[in-house]
Amino acid sequence: MKKLALLALAALAASLTSCMPVASLQTAVPANGNQFTVGLTAVANANSNNFSAGAMPYLAYAWGNGKTEFSVSTQIGLRGGVKQLLAENVSLAGGLTIPWLIFTTDWRGSLPFTIDTALLYDASPNLTLALRGMYGYLSADLGKAWLGGVNLTYGYDAWLFEGGVLISQSGSPLISLSGAYRF
Repeated sequence: MKKLALLALAALAASLTSCMPVASLQTAVPANGNQFTVGLTAVANANSNNFSAGAMPYLAYAWGNGKTEFSVSTQIGLRGGVKQLLAENVSLAGGLTIPWLIFTTDWRGSLPFTIDTALLYDASPNLTLALRGMYGYLSADLGKAWLGGVNLTYGYDAWLFEGGVLISQSGSPLISLSGAYRF
């Protein structure tokens, strides 16, 4: 029974994030050169009728010139993104995520994806606030969803720690806590 519960929990975590970048683990300043980030995110679906939790790895590679950044990251799905510095300590980021599952399953002509955008503000040298919006399309059967949220990232040396919440159009919150090492 315990193995079945763990398997169900892992499946739920994968389905919650199969096409959605939960952690951003970013600051407002675009990369200047190459950066790798490796981390872990704990996720909880705080729906009062069906609480669930899980964990997933985070891996990212970013390159840029200090004003514009391009990135590839994964957190179940594969995300390609861009970040542009708008003003000192303020940037706009966006990306497209597709789930790894499309490479192994028959998606019957309806490609699942998520488009995300974020306005990032470095409130201090160590603290970044990200206001996020997403649109996700899963399939003709499972439908689509709009999500909005906020992330707060604290950086200390090469470490990043982040807390965030995403809320779907139905009002269900998805809470995340992340930690990562950037090099």
